[in-house]
Amino acid sequence: MPRQRGFSHSLKCALLLVAFTIWLPAPFSAAAEEGAFTGTWIASGERQLQDFMAGRRVFTFRVNGHMNLKDPLGKVSDFWAECSGLWDAATGATARCVWRGERGQEIFVVLDGQPLETGVQVSGRIVGGTGRFEGIEGAFTFTWTSVFINKDTSTLTGHTENIAGTYRIP
Repeated sequence: MPRQRGFSHSLKCALLLVAFTIWLPAPFSAAAEEGAFTGTWIASGERQLQDFMAGRRVFTFRVNGHMNLKDPLGKVSDFWAECSGLWDAATGATARCVWRGERGQEIFVVLDGQPLETGVQVSGRIVGGTGRFEGIEGAFTFTWTSVFINKDTSTLTGHTENIAGTYRIP
């Protein structure tokens, strides 16, 4: 009899183990976060003219300003955006930007190929980030609704109301 009891006890333990394995929740696996964002941006800064070919204006620029997102990017609605770039009358602009969130998170952005003028649509790529934005990727567009360049002081200001894009955080 003790032998059957041991076998019966082992069988019950094995069945319990199988039952717990089936009904226990799967280990936590974080899924990627994907979404869309929209908003506005006002940026101002300075430009520095460079001597270049006759009839071809070229300048470097550095702008920064508040970006307010109606539809947040990764649950963050407000960023301070800083961009440095080069503008060439023949080829357009190229810029590298850092968007800083309310808690110090950073998103890295590349803008390429567009002139810095009112009515021009700009395309951008999100190429990385820090903190909860590490590994982020995405794309967006906006149109400059106004661009003002003060030739006397070399200051410039740009405004857009139609930032729209998508992102993915792994």
